[in-house]
Amino acid sequence: MAAVNQEKLFVTAEEKERANSVNILEYLLSIGEPLKSQGNKFYRHQDHDSLVVNAKKNYFSWNSRSVSGNAVTYLMHVHNVSFQAAVKQINNDLGEKDLSAFEAPKHAYSDKFLYDVKEVNGSDNAYNYLVHDRKIDTQVVQQFMQADLIKEDSYKNVVFKWKDKGELIGATLQGTREIPEEKRMHADRPYFKKVLPTTEEATFSGFNITRGYPNKLFFFESPIDLLSYYSLNRTNLMNCRLISMDGLKEKTVLKTLVNTIKELKESGRSLQGVTLCVDNDQAGRDFIDKVNNLGLKVKGKDGNSLDFQVDMPDLPKGQEKWDWNNELKAQVASAAVKKNITNDIEL
Repeated sequence: MAAVNQEKLFVTAEEKERANSVNILEYLLSIGEPLKSQGNKFYRHQDHDSLVVNAKKNYFSWNSRSVSGNAVTYLMHVHNVSFQAAVKQINNDLGEKDLSAFEAPKHAYSDKFLYDVKEVNGSDNAYNYLVHDRKIDTQVVQQFMQADLIKEDSYKNVVFKWKDKGELIGATLQGTREIPEEKRMHADRPYFKKVLPTTEEATFSGFNITRGYPNKLFFFESPIDLLSYYSLNRTNLMNCRLISMDGLKEKTVLKTLVNTIKELKESGRSLQGVTLCVDNDQAGRDFIDKVNNLGLKVKGKDGNSLDFQVDMPDLPKGQEKWDWNNELKAQVASAAVKKNITNDIEL
């Protein structure tokens, strides 16, 4: 890669478009960047351990520098050049090369769900992680382990099983050991996490638990948030289903609504409530707006339209994000402090 003179550079709109849309992996490999495959579409820089290229989503993340972006941003930060110089450099490097512009791959669904997980007999790592690290109620964890909804695999991951009427249709894996920052694929994700590929029909389902005869729905961003909320509110949760979206997915809300309304109608019942229990952050608030803007008309038992309810944990002062696990841990810590104070007074 021959360096470009950075003085008084002018770049055209066409040059910007070409540089910004280039397939980052193809380009970086073509100029000899030392990238090594980590499997599953990830490539790690051999000179910078915390720099990872995501070939599937066409961007890189340099975790130790809190930098991410496309090929232009890569050159700016890794090779210390200006924006204009990076754009020129990419165009010069490409020349007449027929490197493709990035196109997101079409999702290929499985014909049937393959549960390619080796479960272990014990569950100490999963139990300790959920109870001691995440502060999930002990009885809650034991209850769902006994119900074959939570297991541990041979890599010490927690396995959250997705079931529909008793049939296993998917699973989410959650790591129990914190990943060193320089080894993370995503800077803001300290633990391994994976949603196993499943059928098109099951893709927008998720880990879920049911109490009684469900006519109320509660949606969460993750299985951990779901279990946290359940730990805090289980005495008040009756005739309901709690569903993890593994992110913020309108399609999961829509699919679950359609299926639940159909099931209720067949038994002469109706939906009584839908609650979005997402994180208290900008992404969560934006998701609520998106769902409300879908214009869904959901009728309750009196024939009137049901509004989507929102149950977010209060955002503490100085915080930009607060989820239901943050709230659970805060309440557990507060209860422990109060108990210690009471014990001191009694002594």
